[in-house]
Amino acid sequence: MTAREALRAGLMAGLRMTLQPLGVAVFDAVPVRASVPQAVLGEPGDSDWGAAGIEGRELRVTVSVSDEGEQPRRLRACIQAVEAIRLPEVLADGWRVVGLSVIATRMAKTGVRWTASVEWRARLWRVGQ
Repeated sequence: MTAREALRAGLMAGLRMTLQPLGVAVFDAVPVRASVPQAVLGEPGDSDWGAAGIEGRELRVTVSVSDEGEQPRRLRACIQAVEAIRLPEVLADGWRVVGLSVIATRMAKTGVRWTASVEWRARLWRVGQ
């Protein structure tokens, strides 16, 4: 399993645990038909972050959360929950999380729909090389 796949699996599990109790449906791709509120985990972009003898990857990934209404109160609560997600120390296939940080949060309104995004930077090393 690649670092990208391991990170996506870990984040999907974390998002489902965090957002489903708030009534938010979580998807790993943009749904064709779905009501709001909903969250969509984007595809990570990655680059080398290794060292001599260490396989490492730095990944950036965004989750988008959409809701409707006059005020974005529920959306703000969802974003706070998303920003607080913690991953297990070791993900699938021996990828160790050595850093996970929020690098950007944005919110905008288009018509009646509010959309917010949270972008993370994750740094992973392969354990047991």
